Amino acid sequence: MLYTEAQKQEHIEEILGMLYQVALRDSRIPIVLPQKEYSEEAALAVRAFQEAYGLPVTGEIDGQTWNQITEAYRRLTAEAIPLRVFPSGSFLLRRGDSGEQVLLVQSLLNLAAKRYANIAPAGMSGVFDGETEAAVRSLQQLAGLPETGELNLAAWNRLAMMFNSLTV
Repeated sequence: MLYTEAQKQEHIEEILGMLYQVALRDSRIPIVLPQKEYSEEAALAVRAFQEAYGLPVTGEIDGQTWNQITEAYRRLTAEAIPLRVFPSGSFLLRRGDSGEQVLLVQSLLNLAAKRYANIAPAGMSGVFDGETEAAVRSLQQLAGLPETGELNLAAWNRLAMMFNSLTV
């Protein structure tokens, strides 16, 4: 049976999805969003993974690299404990909102900004202001989410995932 181009693309997207999750939890690996094509950015992330995990540094995903990424993904994602404080799927934080939830989001954004250079820090005012909106937009961009500047459940889940990765 032939290995089709569509199957190859699915496998590339699958392994890059796992590598993305590993990179969220391991600062030695650059974050690359999963895609169906194997880009130069993906090769750089694979090389960093191979170096960090003691594999031959080729930038190619051979069987050994595939298995090691899969093992690291399973180990790291099994350790993550979800942070469940977001009220509901329909809840939304946006410019002008204030209170303890905004302060919590600002705290988590600031922690993430210390680790990820492409996440902007937010002030600690408890008010969802322009600085907080910019930080949320940078989080959304990094996570491949629509860049609304509003914190919805999808953006919260990415932020919580990053926070969990900071404690691993």
